[in-house]
Amino acid sequence: MSEASPIYVHDYLLKSGTALNAVSQRRVFAGALLCVDGGYGCVHPWPEFGDAPVEEQLRLLAEGITTPVTEMALRCAEIDGAARRAGVSLFDGLSIPRSHYSWSFAAETEPQMQRVMEEGWGAIKAKGFANYGETIRFLEGCAKRFESQGVRLRVDFNGVLDRMTFEKFVEFMPLRIYRALDFVEDPFPYEAEAWEAIRRRWGVALALDKGWKTGTHGFDAVVVKPARRDWRVVADMHPEKRLVMTSAMDHALGQMFAAYEAATAAATGYQLDYCGLCTEHLFAKDAFFERVTSHGGYLEADRSGGGLGFGEVLEGLPWRRLV
Repeated sequence: MSEASPIYVHDYLLKSGTALNAVSQRRVFAGALLCVDGGYGCVHPWPEFGDAPVEEQLRLLAEGITTPVTEMALRCAEIDGAARRAGVSLFDGLSIPRSHYSWSFAAETEPQMQRVMEEGWGAIKAKGFANYGETIRFLEGCAKRFESQGVRLRVDFNGVLDRMTFEKFVEFMPLRIYRALDFVEDPFPYEAEAWEAIRRRWGVALALDKGWKTGTHGFDAVVVKPARRDWRVVADMHPEKRLVMTSAMDHALGQMFAAYEAATAAATGYQLDYCGLCTEHLFAKDAFFERVTSHGGYLEADRSGGGLGFGEVLEGLPWRRLV
């Protein structure tokens, strides 16, 4: 991709029915699609996790300054554009790895329970609440319902607990939850010795998302969002850990980029755990999410127009020139 190539932008808003994690109460999410040399990428910052807002991301990009978010968006556009020009789908010859079910607390419980049962999802992931009692009640309902199916339970606290509170969470959970628990992601801010002590005392698997750069021990799995960082760096830093690749809970285009990267990882010999790529149902339907479906943990790729798909939808958007 030439440095002189113009960059075009389409601003978007995604809407969810409820907060998507424990550190944010937002239900509207601003982002932007990029178009460079006929390829598309997604800029979807999370200010709650230290990203500059989308307006700042684009201002810097117009000045020739990239952030981790815009750098990956440009990389996505480069890969996507090359495939579109060749007239091929990026998913040709690849299989998207299986994902857990991302629970929506905005949707009714029973239809989701039925979907997990009927479609045979292998794992559920839910956000954890600062009031851990709510999380225990939810997990107990899942453990009772899915005990015969062996569905694994995952919970992400996004670091909102402290060590003492997390120990209470583990101590007071019913045995059926403990037996079904796959891992707890970011229970409290990462500190190697504290996490290792928790693992040894309670026998609970922990997953690290925030802090992977300095993570050494005390965790069993590492979570990486390919739309936000190069998964190869993370995987190679932690080769002995379970690798969980997820979307950034972003635009459908970014979701497909994460799926492509996960499929690439699997095809090149990396051992992936259940991914977190099926997040389309967390958002209000739009022209993009209407084309995204998943069944039993298997995400279906959109192949329209080659690349990451959505060809005619992308072409029909209003674009403005950024630089």
